[in-house]
Amino acid sequence: MSLYSPLLSIDVEHDFLQPQAAAFICVPTPETADWIRRRDLLVRSQRNGVAVFCEAARRNVLLEDCTPGAALLTFKWFAQDPLFSQYTLPLAPTPESLLYLRSSASVAEDSGRRRLHAGDTVDAGMMQAMTAPLLARHLDRRDVLRKPVLVAEIDLADHVAKEDAADVHGVNYYLRFSVRKSIWKYYLISDADADTVNLAIVDLDETVRFVNVEPEQLPGNRRALVFMSDGEIEMQKKYPQRFQLREQGGMGERVLIRRLPNADVSKVTQEMVSGRAALVSEIYIN
Repeated sequence: MSLYSPLLSIDVEHDFLQPQAAAFICVPTPETADWIRRRDLLVRSQRNGVAVFCEAARRNVLLEDCTPGAALLTFKWFAQDPLFSQYTLPLAPTPESLLYLRSSASVAEDSGRRRLHAGDTVDAGMMQAMTAPLLARHLDRRDVLRKPVLVAEIDLADHVAKEDAADVHGVNYYLRFSVRKSIWKYYLISDADADTVNLAIVDLDETVRFVNVEPEQLPGNRRALVFMSDGEIEMQKKYPQRFQLREQGGMGERVLIRRLPNADVSKVTQEMVSGRAALVSEIYIN
């Protein structure tokens, strides 16, 4: 039975997700799939990425004549969540733009991994038009109908071929997405007069403050008391926030709702807040 050794891996992380959550489908381009097949390499899914292995006995033969541009492994990632763009940064500057990352621009970290971008997370400067020659060669007509969220190109000559033969462990690349932020806006459906009640939303962790704003009239002739966070909150799949609705009365303070529901990324609008456009997560409490 042949022994295989790791060549490389690429993993995608996202500030929105839990560490081990699966959110992407990763596929090689047809040219890469053919190159891998002809050299009997193994490709395995790994978290939100991919790992590539070769027969240990053939590793040196595969890499010894690896000149720049001769061995390019390119993979495309597709988001499984239709709301991916709702909570993800960077934003695409145009509908025809997507992230294009290359191993030549990667940065070595103390952990031993290589980050495929200069900053802590990917940024809009790494976006390319889908018609740009270097990116277009990796795309086909199907990618126009279902656009990948990123394309990563690994040149084996960059780092894999330069590994110390005495300590072969493969090159581990990764990239990380950051998240958008929104102001949380609670609508408390109530017939009470705002001047006759003393309600407040309290953060048990004392990091977010909510302010009462003008009540609003909702469709169906419903009236709502409104509370807004005084700052933006990062979007997350599972929020750590612990907000309570409390009432201050003559007998002291009492908790009306012990744990208010958190924001939903599918319920985000854009409003003018303090003179600027901001994302607002709307949360309704009956």
